[in-house]
Amino acid sequence: MAVPRAAAVLLEIPPLPVTRFERHDIALEAMAGYAAALCERASRRRSQGLSVTDQDQPEEAFCLFPSSPLRPPLAIVGGMGPLAGAAAFRRACARFRNSRALVLYQACSIPDRSTVILNGGISNGDAADTALCRGLAARLAGAVRWSACLASPAGRPIRCVLACNSAHYFWRWLEDELRTDDVQMVSLVECSVEALHSQPCKNVLLLATEGARLGRVFSTPFRNSGIAFEEPSPTLSHLLMSAIFEGIKSLDRTRAVELGNQFFAAILETGRDFDGILAGCTEIPLLIDLLRTLGSRRVASFLARVRIVDPLEEALCRA
Repeated sequence: MAVPRAAAVLLEIPPLPVTRFERHDIALEAMAGYAAALCERASRRRSQGLSVTDQDQPEEAFCLFPSSPLRPPLAIVGGMGPLAGAAAFRRACARFRNSRALVLYQACSIPDRSTVILNGGISNGDAADTALCRGLAARLAGAVRWSACLASPAGRPIRCVLACNSAHYFWRWLEDELRTDDVQMVSLVECSVEALHSQPCKNVLLLATEGARLGRVFSTPFRNSGIAFEEPSPTLSHLLMSAIFEGIKSLDRTRAVELGNQFFAAILETGRDFDGILAGCTEIPLLIDLLRTLGSRRVASFLARVRIVDPLEEALCRA
């Protein structure tokens, strides 16, 4: 790892709360409490008539440092949104237990990725090399380096997962930023392509944020790989965005279920025969989990029988 660059990033970041664990079971219990605190903070904001966004949540880090790790450290850059980041860390703790060091950096202050993509990140349907895009990539790189320093203070090689699908739009600029750093980035997009090649679906419903959809984060790699997929209409895509931002990101379960039900009911009304869903936003698996238990009978039945491909889960399998 390029220590001088990483150290410079550390100097730019104010002191953040860092919670450390020695055992995965204690980390799992603590993260359940953290998720509850996120929901309580969001509820207070809503009761005051305030919006709830990723950027409204405080930045902090959680580290699992087992006594005898056998595998390389793994860093997760989360906070985009925070509840999804917490879920990613819980899943990593459950999967790897005490076999490796795990770090979650909740980089909540990183600007909304879809907003940057839609406000100048696309030119004639392709990624635009703009100051906005490079600036966001630099912010992401700083978060990766800070996570790497926490996960491996001695500068040993680490692996890192960016727990935001839309952020993969900035991947090529992120790689430029990190070219001198000893960090192995694990791509959610590449892992999803691998998963759908190893266990193909006849027709995948590709769900993502508006930025990821218009930025072709998944659609271009899927077409290039011969994966059969369909995307929702622009109207339904807007409804899905509402379910994500007004529901899951706002930590409002009632609104998430209401809008999520509307979205999937409309999908079912199209009569299309989907046997797989690519959950191309870290909030979508959380939405699906809610709807499987609280959704309408028809929606819950559909989500119970269709295969859900979660890019973050696929990345953890390969990390």
